[in-house]
Formats: sequence, C-alpha cells, structure tokens
Amino acid sequence: MPDTRFIRLFLWWKNGHGRTDIDLSAAFFDANFVFKQTVAYYNLKGFGGYHSGDIVDAPEGASEFIDLDLDLLVKRGVRYVVTSINSYTEQPYCDLPECFAGWMARADVASGEVFEPRSVFDRIDIASDTGICLPFVMDLQERHMIWADLGLTSSARWNNVQNNLSGVSLMLRALVHTPKPDLETLFDLHVRARGERVASPQQAETVFSPDQGITPFDTDLIRSQFL
Repeated sequence: MPDTRFIRLFLWWKNGHGRTDIDLSAAFFDANFVFKQTVAYYNLKGFGGYHSGDIVDAPEGASEFIDLDLDLLVKRGVRYVVTSINSYTEQPYCDLPECFAGWMARADVASGEVFEPRSVFDRIDIASDTGICLPFVMDLQERHMIWADLGLTSSARWNNVQNNLSGVSLMLRALVHTPKPDLETLFDLHVRARGERVASPQQAETVFSPDQGITPFDTDLIRSQFL
C-alpha cells in the first residue's frame, strides 16, 4: 500500500433484469480477528470509515464509496479491513451488464473529484455467480493488500455483512493463515503436473522467466490460468 493516510473504496454497477441494489461495505477486525464494526448502508460512519450513502437502483449506473482514515483506524485498534460487496436484491454478479470495484489512494478526501482515475490502484471486475464478493483485505499493520477474490453464499433473509459475519470472519482467518506458494513453486507444480522441464527456452512451449515468456508482472494471466 502507498504511504497515504486516506483510502477510498469504490463500487460501480448497472441494473440487470430489473432493479438491482448492490452494497459496498467495509468490516473492521483487530489483530486477533475480533470484529469491531462495519461501515455499510445501515451504519454510514464509524471507527474512521465514512460511507457515501445507499443507492438502491442503478438504471444508468451508480457508485458507492467508503473513505477510510487509516491513521484513525489504527489508533482505534483496527488491523484488518475486509471489503465486502453484497447483492441485496440477490441478482448474481454474472447477470449484471457492469459491476466493478477497487480502491484509490487519496492525499485528502475533501479535494479533487469524487472519482479520480489517476489515484486508482486496483480495479476489479465482479462477475462471479454469487451474491457476496470479498475482493480484497487491507492489513493496516503490514500496509499491504491481501488479494481475496472470494465468493460467499448468503443464507440470511437480508444479504448484508451483518448477517454474514461468520463467513466473512472465517474467510479473513483463512486468507491470513493459509500458506501461499511463491511463483517458482506455483510454476514448478504446473510443470510437474502438465509437462516436463527442458534444458533451454528454445525447447520450451511455455517459458517462465523474469524477462521473457510469462513474467512476474503478467498478473492477470497468472491469476486466470495458473492460480
């Protein structure tokens, strides 16, 4: 994460078949995974988070935002911020013509445009066949983003974070504690499962290398074909 005090989470969507209400929320947990509070449509402010307000219909497209004061969140004992996107009207994201989310690094939330493209660090298409998406988690102690890309199924009558906290909490623990392979290990597993290692790049059908073939910077390709 960049050296900034403010993060602005954003969500954009357009209606699918009929009125579509998608909600952006941020759930706060301490270092021991104890739930602290949620900033969402039913709680617009708390702990250093500020919600832009609930949009319940998007025939021409609509956005929701959450501003996060990282210094204030840390001061109040928050370590993890789980971003949650909930389809309140229960349409799966794959049925929507457009839905994406991400985050901006802002020097000052009161200046500039509400949506500043040059301040966007991540923009993620939400297209899964589910009603809840957890795209990423912020670790405010280590100052980094944890890529999640997880879908959950709501079992509650009202699909919001408060009614699905047990699943959100379990996914947070799994993301933090589950060992993750480095790229060398990941690619070696693919070699052993699907082919064989050769002596030179000229003999290879696929090359994994820092500067040719598939490189560590081909993140979209790695996410889609190798994870």
